[in-house]
Amino acid sequence: MKTQTLSYPVGGGLAVSPDAAQELFRKVLWRLLPILFVAYFFSFLDRVNIGYAKLQMQPLLGITETQYGLAAGIFFLGYALFEIPSNLLLDKIGARKTLTRIMVLWGITSAMTMFVTTASQLYVLRFLLGVFEAGFFPGVILYLSYWFPSYLRGRVTSILLLATLTAPILGGPVSGLIMQNMGGINGWAGWQWMFLLEALPIILVGVVCFLCLSDKPEGASWLSAGEQQLHEQIMRKDRESHGHDDGHGRDAILSALIDPRVYLLALLAFSAYCGSYAFNFWLPTMIQQMGIKDVSQIALYAVIPFSMAAMGMLLVGRSSDLRRERRWHYALSMLFAAVMLTVASQWQGSLLTSLLLLGLAGFGFSGGVTVAWSLPATYLKGKAAPAGIAMVSSLATLSGFAAPWLIGYTRDLTGSSSAGLITIGGVMLLSALVMIFLVPQSAVHVGARED
Repeated sequence: MKTQTLSYPVGGGLAVSPDAAQELFRKVLWRLLPILFVAYFFSFLDRVNIGYAKLQMQPLLGITETQYGLAAGIFFLGYALFEIPSNLLLDKIGARKTLTRIMVLWGITSAMTMFVTTASQLYVLRFLLGVFEAGFFPGVILYLSYWFPSYLRGRVTSILLLATLTAPILGGPVSGLIMQNMGGINGWAGWQWMFLLEALPIILVGVVCFLCLSDKPEGASWLSAGEQQLHEQIMRKDRESHGHDDGHGRDAILSALIDPRVYLLALLAFSAYCGSYAFNFWLPTMIQQMGIKDVSQIALYAVIPFSMAAMGMLLVGRSSDLRRERRWHYALSMLFAAVMLTVASQWQGSLLTSLLLLGLAGFGFSGGVTVAWSLPATYLKGKAAPAGIAMVSSLATLSGFAAPWLIGYTRDLTGSSSAGLITIGGVMLLSALVMIFLVPQSAVHVGARED
């Protein structure tokens, strides 16, 4: 995993040099991010490998495009329903136990997908997979807010979210090779082997999370007493810059759940995720319809748009942090994505040009994802944060149900993905306008540089 050079504003009475602060957060970054990155890599691979499995399992199970879209998306219903309880539990018992529980249960459920023989069985296991994985991502976002101040979260979040693109870039070709070369071994099809082999590492990573992560900075044995004190000073200074009051337990949680601005933040993430999940669940099928039939080649061609999306995630996140600006970075990214997605839906030319247009769309909405996820932990603090962040994630995650189902439904109706892509582009346009005109300044505020 490649990280970036980070700058750390320090001052305002803190008796510490910028070099000391930079060294502290570099140490935190390299302790936490490799583990969380690998965990999120397998989390996302496990969600989207059904897009490759579809190429073999759909004719064997006899499911329609709409049924496949429903199976892909029903995961997110289970995920959304149990996200808030899971995040509240993380805040209570800690990240180590929560992440281990999540990863072991979802690894077992994912492996069981290899035995489905009907659409109904696929629906049940995908729903359970969402239930068991619920709370993973918002829990990690909450967890990172304990460790990094607001002015670093854009870049830290972009590094974590890069796993959502590394999964299809690296995992896609691996999935293709497994499906292509292991079919028939032990009497199992290639897609069955793929589910099994990609589920087993998840359980191991869950154990690593339990052994290597620390729940809070003050309990981290790998930080010295001086480093813990410095960390607390910097984080307290950042919280004070937002005029934050921790609130009072249930009142703060209820306030977050009924705050309409929380739902605006959810819309921002929902819209960006629509593009992401449309890509992850349908891009292999789109490439197949462009004339590429070999599963391994489909996975390799998919690397082009996914790599361009990864560039957008890193560059937009970095630019947003360096300029301490969120509103226009999000809005312009989503407007660009909407235009590119619409053009790509109508393009009838070469395969390479189609993939480049889709990649440019991915550059835009992936940048939007990064900015959208830097906002909730800044706006929601203290006792309100676990429930509020989980609410944002729960609603945003419903895009994983809506986008795959929408494209599957329109494909059954029209034989094309164009109408679904145009509709998703319209949702992105709406979210850009919401960010420009409706999202409050308190949600997009970034801790000020102290010189």
